[in-house]
Amino acid sequence: MIKFLGKNKIYNETILHQFSANETLFDVAKKYNISLEVLKHNKTQNIYAGQCIAISGLNKKYHLVRPTETIKSIAKLYNTTPLDILKKNNVQQIFIGQLLEI
Repeated sequence: MIKFLGKNKIYNETILHQFSANETLFDVAKKYNISLEVLKHNKTQNIYAGQCIAISGLNKKYHLVRPTETIKSIAKLYNTTPLDILKKNNVQQIFIGQLLEI
């Protein structure tokens, strides 16, 4: 099953990332805290806005915020606290379609 909100998708343990205008491989590597070497396995030569790549083998768990979800309900789902999720993502609030590191 593919979970989709916004431009990024999660399928099993793989994130399907869609590039924004002016986004680089370095930006994506930083976002998911992975090395450029992992991204280069996607055979990404010429990157353009709208292009999608699959990123798998992440050591972290992510959650895509859906309508009606709250930080409290997400924390309960993963047996953690809302404060831990907010701190880990360096945010004060969440929004629909946001990709949160759990």
